[in-house]
Formats: sequence, C-alpha cells, structure tokens
Amino acid sequence: MEQRAFDVTDLELRTEEGGKQKLSGYFIEWDKLSNPILGYFQEKFSRGAFKNLDSDIRALWHHDTKQVLGRAKNGTLTITEDERGARFEIIPDSEISWHRDAIRSIKRGDVSEMSFMFQSHQEEWDDSSEMSVRTILEADLYEISPVTWAAYPTTNVDVRSAKDVYQSRSTKRGLTSVGLYRKRLELISREVIDECQ
Repeated sequence: MEQRAFDVTDLELRTEEGGKQKLSGYFIEWDKLSNPILGYFQEKFSRGAFKNLDSDIRALWHHDTKQVLGRAKNGTLTITEDERGARFEIIPDSEISWHRDAIRSIKRGDVSEMSFMFQSHQEEWDDSSEMSVRTILEADLYEISPVTWAAYPTTNVDVRSAKDVYQSRSTKRGLTSVGLYRKRLELISREVIDECQ
C-alpha cells in the first residue's frame, strides 16, 4: 500500500439546515503531475483510476484508525468522480468531541490538506525525460484523511514504499542499485544547482 498527500485548495466545510455539517473537496485531480517523490519519480492518476469506490472506504483523521471521521458503508463518507478528479464528502458527528476539534482545526485553516492510501494494480511508466513519470491507471482506494502536511511521504514506511516502487520498476529495466543511486544523486544535484542560480 502507498500513501500520497495533496494540498486541497477547495476544502469546504458547510452547515446545512438542522446544523448538520459536511466537509468536502477533491483528494486527487486527474492527470495532475506530482512533485518529485523523494527524488525518484513523478506520478499522476488517470481519470477513473479507482475501481473500488463502491467498497467500504474510510475517512480517518491523520490516518489514525482509532479516529474515524466517516465510512462509506454507513453513508458518512461519499466518494464520487467527475472530469476534474475524485471528490469526497464527510459528515462529521457533532456529538463526538474530537470530531468537533477536527472541524475547528479545519475552519482555522490549520489542517487543509488531504492524504490517501491506495494500492496500484495497473500503471504505465514514461522514462523519456530526466525523471520517470508513473501514471496510475487502476488502483484500489482504502482510506482518505485530512492531514497537516501536504508534502509527499516522508516517514520511513512511506520512503520505503516510494523507493520500492521505483527500484522494482528500475530492476525490470535492468538498472542496478548503484545505477539508481547515481541517477538519483544526479537529479538532486541538478535541483540544488537550479536553486542556487
């Protein structure tokens, strides 16, 4: 499983009649190229990549399985797709104290990004430019989460995940570990030189 995080510019919190609140926005936009993932590759999702949106997907607070904000099975999480991307709608419970705290953090703008966990089943790689581009064609979505940081994965588990994806792909292309590290160092050096100019 892999984890990605994106800045959500249109994270919306609205209150409907009767005081029920809904949190909504896009957690992924189709064909939008990511920033370089740990210096290994860039990534994008093709339209309709998620094939399991009718399954029991969860919305968690900061990926914490003890803090469930919504669940597809009981209707407190809805995920739909349109021409722009995959959109979510969460119905938080005002009776739960940490739900109220989460809503306050979102209202203040302290938490304004979304992250999601997925597993790729079909993908294409484009190696024609300096940095490879991975296009996810088909994947299963497991959960989405409002999070503080929109940066791509930085924890050890996520670093290994991105590194494993790239090394697996590169092994199929015949690159050795030494070749991978040389390519990565070359890409990082170019970024540093570009920033200094």
